[in-house]
Amino acid sequence: MPPRPFGRTVDAMSTTTTSTPLGMPERPWLDAEEAAPFLCTTAHTLRRLAREGRSPIIVRRIGGRWWFSRLDLIRFMDGVVGGEPA
Repeated sequence: MPPRPFGRTVDAMSTTTTSTPLGMPERPWLDAEEAAPFLCTTAHTLRRLAREGRSPIIVRRIGGRWWFSRLDLIRFMDGVVGGEPA
């Protein structure tokens, strides 16, 4: 087997998701099951908060599913509010 190149290679048809150092997927939007562990809550509670408009992070409803912003989740975990540290 030939040696693998260093760094990240991108395959247009790949379904593999790489991860950040926190273990968070690099996709821009996460579903409730992926976002909930980072907020120390359940997916059910996160979906309820989204439905009630009380989600702590940016959320969109697309195709009947709730999608949470990965970037906003990282900012929330870092304590950044409105673009500035809290």
